[in-house]
Amino acid sequence: MKKRVLIVDDDIMTLKILRKYLEDTYDVVTENAGYRFVEKMANYEADLILLDIEMPVVNGVQAFDELIKNPELKDTPVVFLSGVSNPNLVRELMAKGAAGYLVKTIPKGELLSRLEKIFNESGSRKVTPEVLILDNDIDRLKEMREVLIANDYKVKVLRATVEAIEYIRNHHPNLFIIGRDSSGVEPNDVYKSIEGVIRSEHVITMVMEESFFDSELIDRVKAALSQQQ
Repeated sequence: MKKRVLIVDDDIMTLKILRKYLEDTYDVVTENAGYRFVEKMANYEADLILLDIEMPVVNGVQAFDELIKNPELKDTPVVFLSGVSNPNLVRELMAKGAAGYLVKTIPKGELLSRLEKIFNESGSRKVTPEVLILDNDIDRLKEMREVLIANDYKVKVLRATVEAIEYIRNHHPNLFIIGRDSSGVEPNDVYKSIEGVIRSEHVITMVMEESFFDSELIDRVKAALSQQQ
């Protein structure tokens, strides 16, 4: 079965040219409005997305920010399209997690070669789930971090709720484990205070119990992350 490539661009001529370049190799679908892409992003079932940067109403960067909030779509390779080369923007987008950046005038052969390389890299790359832990106990944070890293998880530890909120919005971790805030606020109260953020960012959350850190930690984390599959 052919891989599906979604092209999102408000320029109809660009859509036609890129479709012609790709349709013999891939199943190609197109969308000519960034805001419609955001509204329907879960329906395209794309294996890779070519996303124009400059679009009215919702531009490509804004659309990408919405995409990576969705746990089911955040690992879909996104290659940005632009009319000009911009090294500073390339660095910014790659830091956000983009799979690549292409100038729209790219020749057909080079485009096909670049997409094939991205598909090969995404297929062989191991996706490492990220766990964010909030707790005011430094020793417990250190111990949990070491156990999770030893089991191939990426881990970020924080002690203040406001820092956790900012991190969730900017980095979208796969799992958020809530302990006590640095001010001593209990885990359940921390959850209630930021429940709106957790829901809007679609982050799987575990509230730490008194006996939480035990030999079942990894099993609990695996069970929670399985909700994303």
